[in-house]
Amino acid sequence: MDYTKATGDGVARGSADLIIWPEFASGFYLDSDRAMRVQLTHLTAATDAALLTGAPRSDQPDGSIHYYNSAYLFSPSGELLDTYDKIRLLPFAEYRPFGMRSLMSRNSDYPAEFTAGSRATIFSIPRARFGVVICFEATYPTYARRLARNGAQFLVNISNDVWLSSMSGTPATSQHFAMAVMRAVENKRALVRVTAAGITGFVDPVGSIHLSSQYEGVRLLAVPLRDELTIYTRFGDWFVVACLLVSMLSLTWIIIAQHQDDADA
Repeated sequence: MDYTKATGDGVARGSADLIIWPEFASGFYLDSDRAMRVQLTHLTAATDAALLTGAPRSDQPDGSIHYYNSAYLFSPSGELLDTYDKIRLLPFAEYRPFGMRSLMSRNSDYPAEFTAGSRATIFSIPRARFGVVICFEATYPTYARRLARNGAQFLVNISNDVWLSSMSGTPATSQHFAMAVMRAVENKRALVRVTAAGITGFVDPVGSIHLSSQYEGVRLLAVPLRDELTIYTRFGDWFVVACLLVSMLSLTWIIIAQHQDDADA
């Protein structure tokens, strides 16, 4: 899909504050590719909107090159405002555990192995703050909770479910989306999900799904902003831990009681 053309055709100047493209919408290294940056600047200037897009990123913090699966935020003037590097990488697709061979074929231009990010980025645009989880990071509560605690007023999940839909079809992509819905409910944050070949959707802070489809095109949505923190956002999985402790104490009591009954007999 030509995201630049679709955006230019579907977003009138001033009609949006933020444009979101999916994970790996661009295969170019936007931190260093000047020609692509110029094209994106033309788009953001024409729409007068910030742009969030997925693309690879490279860096050499220790002298050796590292590749990241990243989200970039550009201002309406084309300035790179910030990036988020995916923290939870997919085994065998984005890294090889213990140096094992990858189980997936890949384009030769695609990095053989990514480096995990370390910063939970809070992106800011004039009217809102938001956080991004990339692909299957949305299936883990920790990452969305951290973003909400750090000030994100809504959540974004960018993904590229081409591999998932090709291997397991609609049930797998539906399950992937259903897991993302839980992140909105847990933190009372609206969640916008934009994906290639998967389910794109919008979930409000109480989990109601207002958009869920595999439609390719442009949708304009008003996203509610929330600042309050839920009990789950504040304290995490305390209920699960409490249930585990109660279960262990109950089991211990039963075992002790059984031994006492055997001794009395």
